[in-house]
Amino acid sequence: METVEALLRQQEVLRAVIESISSELHLRPLLTRIVRHACELIGADNGTIGLVDERRDLVRTEAIWCMPGSELGAEMPRGVGLAGRVLECGEPLVLAHYGEIGSLTQPALAANAVIGIPIWWREKLIGFFGIGTDATRQSRQFNQHDVETLTLFARHAAIAIENARLYAAAETALEEMELLYATSTRIGTALTTRELVAAYLNLVTTGGRFACTVTRYQRDEGETRQVEILGRWTPAGGLDLTTHHYPYQRDAMEEALDRGETIAIPDVHTDPRVPESLRQIQAESGRPALALIPLRIAGAERLGHVILSHSQVHPWDPAELHPFEITAQQLASALDSRLQQERLASQSQKVAIFEERQRIARDLHDSVTQLLFTMTLIAQTATAAWKRDPEEGERRVGRLVELSQAALAEMRTLLAELRPPAPQPTGRELLETQGLIVALTAHFHATADENTQVILEAQRYRPALFAVEHALYRIAQEAVANARKHAQVQQIIVTLATQRGQGTKLTIRDKGKGFDTTLPPVPRTDGSGMGLSTMRERATKLGGTLKLTTQPGSGTLVEVRIP
Repeated sequence: METVEALLRQQEVLRAVIESISSELHLRPLLTRIVRHACELIGADNGTIGLVDERRDLVRTEAIWCMPGSELGAEMPRGVGLAGRVLECGEPLVLAHYGEIGSLTQPALAANAVIGIPIWWREKLIGFFGIGTDATRQSRQFNQHDVETLTLFARHAAIAIENARLYAAAETALEEMELLYATSTRIGTALTTRELVAAYLNLVTTGGRFACTVTRYQRDEGETRQVEILGRWTPAGGLDLTTHHYPYQRDAMEEALDRGETIAIPDVHTDPRVPESLRQIQAESGRPALALIPLRIAGAERLGHVILSHSQVHPWDPAELHPFEITAQQLASALDSRLQQERLASQSQKVAIFEERQRIARDLHDSVTQLLFTMTLIAQTATAAWKRDPEEGERRVGRLVELSQAALAEMRTLLAELRPPAPQPTGRELLETQGLIVALTAHFHATADENTQVILEAQRYRPALFAVEHALYRIAQEAVANARKHAQVQQIIVTLATQRGQGTKLTIRDKGKGFDTTLPPVPRTDGSGMGLSTMRERATKLGGTLKLTTQPGSGTLVEVRIP
């Protein structure tokens, strides 16, 4: 009777634990539940659960219960340890003492009784759990009933594991779609290569711990291939869009990169494929781990790389590299498009130069050449005319002087057209090519007056996306113009700072007369008075905020924060 009751209790426990594991969709907590419930089912003391890595032909411990922490992550090749033995034979394995295996991952538990159970899914071995009892409980030995109970439980565990894997795959696919959509949206709106690289780096490095560099190949005037660094992001320094050039050297990794393969190097100092020049660069930067992801378009040569690096020796996990790999194709396409645009612009420039030369040739022919031809005819007849009639000869020489002066004036006019004044770049052009600090400095210099000094403080600022820098540029323009116009101040201080984890902060401070914000705005008929609302709209459009602090007699402070 007691045996029947015990079986019924065990069946009830089995039903409860099956419901428990069926409700968990995330793999790691699910595995912990499985191994805990397996111990509870047969009254064991500790256990582990591992999953099979088919490619490497081993079992890796993924979760433990009442086991030393060193067991987590242990890898057992076929035939090694309890897991390796089960992987080899594919059958349950019961041992009176764990030490009978011979190759132990936990020697301190050698006296424990153990049982190893394979986890099968559709005729494929996908995992294993190993259950043990404390050596002090010598009376507790595993039997055939324990094997049958755990084998039945393993069938349900396999279903739960596969469901969790499917759920994880669906989540991964969704994350990939979101990342690809975000990447496409951000880099699709980038107008320049600089803006494109900034958009990509700010997206893929969010919350990252690796330095990320984007490079492309260029050819100098002598058609020599060079590596151009377009931009980089580091956990300590953030975004840096300063460009650098290095000579191109073909090495042992090039063939794999040409095929579109990612090269993951845990330590550049021990990998024989790494050339000495690259080792030296990584040694100087203090980043020995390196991963090279080729930027490549099907049917075309490699454009460049996305390069990841780490401050310590680091065995790269494919999951870490995956987001960078799936977005590299989009970045390559966008870079190629910008490269084609640059080539088209260069070709258009050559056409414009050719057309300008033709115009100058026509002008020379129609003006100067005709004058010179006439001067030649007069000069050829001047001597003979002088002999016949000195007055006629003098008249012809005078005409020759007039024509030479006219030709000289025409030449000066054409030369002036060839030397037009250098055009001043617009604020947007400076933003695109040299960044926010240079653009603001140029603007404040161009609009300077003797009554008000504008001081720009930007020592703690790091370059941001073009959209952010453009908004900050326009807000700073408007705020400084308002202070000059209304505040009656001698000094305005503009401060830019990048706050880690909080984005960018812009402040414009003056000690002018201020104003009462509680009063309604004075209606204007001259089109002015829209500055504050426009500034706030620019900030909120980027998810930021604008705060105005002022009162009569105490100056004005404008604070803008962009995440």
